[in-house]
Amino acid sequence: MQLLRCVSLSKVDYLEEKIKLYSSKKVFYNTAMQLCRSVSSLAVGAIESELDIVDAFCASGIRGIRYAKENPNVGSITFVDIEPAAITLAKKNAKANDINATAVKGNISKVAFDLVADFLEIDPFGTPSPYLVDAFRFFNPKKVAYLSVTATDVAVLCGGKVSPCMKNYHSKPLNNEFTHEIGLRIMLKRIAEVASEFNMGITPLVSFSNKHYLKSVIKVTRGADLAFASLKKLGHISYDKKTGDRSFGQFPVPDQDYAGPLWLGELHDKSFIKKMRTLNSKRNYSDHEEIEQMLSLMESEVGMPPYYYNIHHICKLKHLAQLPDMKTIIERLRKKGYKAYRTHFSKVSIKSDAPYKAILEVF
Repeated sequence: MQLLRCVSLSKVDYLEEKIKLYSSKKVFYNTAMQLCRSVSSLAVGAIESELDIVDAFCASGIRGIRYAKENPNVGSITFVDIEPAAITLAKKNAKANDINATAVKGNISKVAFDLVADFLEIDPFGTPSPYLVDAFRFFNPKKVAYLSVTATDVAVLCGGKVSPCMKNYHSKPLNNEFTHEIGLRIMLKRIAEVASEFNMGITPLVSFSNKHYLKSVIKVTRGADLAFASLKKLGHISYDKKTGDRSFGQFPVPDQDYAGPLWLGELHDKSFIKKMRTLNSKRNYSDHEEIEQMLSLMESEVGMPPYYYNIHHICKLKHLAQLPDMKTIIERLRKKGYKAYRTHFSKVSIKSDAPYKAILEVF
């Protein structure tokens, strides 16, 4: 897959999915995030209500512009950035694409008290954790709103740096073969905690891991009972390094390594994913086939345990010389009455509700 799908033009610098884009040496524009922006735009379009959107770290403005240009349910778009060069460029790019946008120069912590959003985009450099309290201030008058969060501190969330993860997310990570799902669930746990302080519960609509980032689009709904219900979905994943066995629950298993607390609820809403797939089939995205495959896999992940099984890792643990065929493993598990699917997290991994012993038997 090519990371750069933008072509140089005579009048503008880039073209991303028909969006004209000027660039600046002072403003960051990441071509590798095109697929993420496409999936996120599908999520915006799948929300069945009019949205006033705030892009809180707008940079070039590409996200907000695509949201507004590609989705008729976007009522308004407001760009926010602390850098004057970013505000200037975002306004220029909005005008180039015939988008009527408002641009506000300022720190998110300050403008959060002045702006209101139905849909807030948080895509900072590194961890989103310091900005979550500010994010929920944008929803103060709202009963229902939507939060889109990107984390690029994958090494922290996925166990490479334990201390920063405990500091930023108040959770212990775990660096193992399903660490990317653990990292995503730690991020969602932190969001659920902050949401509860504002008497809001969370419902992840679509969440995924790709390249160097973790992403989730979340519905937040006001209500003390809903907030508490979200907190009840937090827990731990326990892991036996020697055998590869794993389990989940409110507390870790004694004498086993563990990750958490983290989100044990669903990562996606199945009906919402279906709406996104329908929209994707109607849009001529350059990534539409890859997106369809991702969404299909994510849809099958709903209702499954909060971890996956890496086939290569199991073969290594069990000293198997020959790698079993993925299709065969899945078919054998299904014949035994278990659910089994591939996962978007890893091309060599499966999700299954089968106990670990049954999974080893099909090898």
